[in-house]
Amino acid sequence: MEAIGRFFTAILAKFVNAAQWFLSVFKQIFTDLWNMATDAICWLFEGLMAIAVGALNAIETPFDPQTYYSLIPPETVQMMGAIGVTQAITIVVGALVIRFTLQTIPFVRWGS
Repeated sequence: MEAIGRFFTAILAKFVNAAQWFLSVFKQIFTDLWNMATDAICWLFEGLMAIAVGALNAIETPFDPQTYYSLIPPETVQMMGAIGVTQAITIVVGALVIRFTLQTIPFVRWGS
């Protein structure tokens, strides 16, 4: 009688091992499909970004502030100097640089 019990135990162990193998195969297939899907999404996004970079590089707009400053009439330049526009722009740009620098530091979100 004990031999029959061992036989059925061995058969059940084979079924359990087969079921575990099928489960691990299913899990691996799901993992591989998930990796393939995320890789495809990343590949698509990278392709779109490459197109965007190419489009932005095709636009050649040199930014030279001197060309715009030379268009301002001399009277306006004199008035801007008298009321301190250059100092005000310097203060605003300095404040923005400090703010953006502080925003890049983790756990230092002062003012926002």
